[in-house]
Order: sequence, then C-alpha cells, then structure tokens
Amino acid sequence: MGANSTQAVGLAAFLIAFTLISAGIAGGGILVSLVGGVLLLVSFGVFLKAKPWEEAE
Repeated sequence: MGANSTQAVGLAAFLIAFTLISAGIAGGGILVSLVGGVLLLVSFGVFLKAKPWEEAE
C-alpha cells in the first residue's frame, strides 16, 4: 500500500472501529458496538475507493 491521505483516513477509521467494537463487547452497550460496526463499513468503503488509485500508480 502506498501512502496517501485517503488510505490514512481508512486506516484511522478501521482502528477506531475495532476499538469501539471491543469497548461495546466489554460493557459499553449495543450502541457503541453498532457505531463501531458502521465505522468499520465506512473504512471498507474508503479502502475500496482508494484501491483503483493504488493500481494506477
């Protein structure tokens, strides 16, 4: 993977998502886990958006 700002946003969203999912499992409640799951889907979308740029270079 190259280094561009879109990939950095995707990686940050991915790490925050897993942190929220673990916090929800540890006792934060279903809402925290749900927000983490949505953020995980957002990070996958950002990575899919950045994939063609990676192959073009």
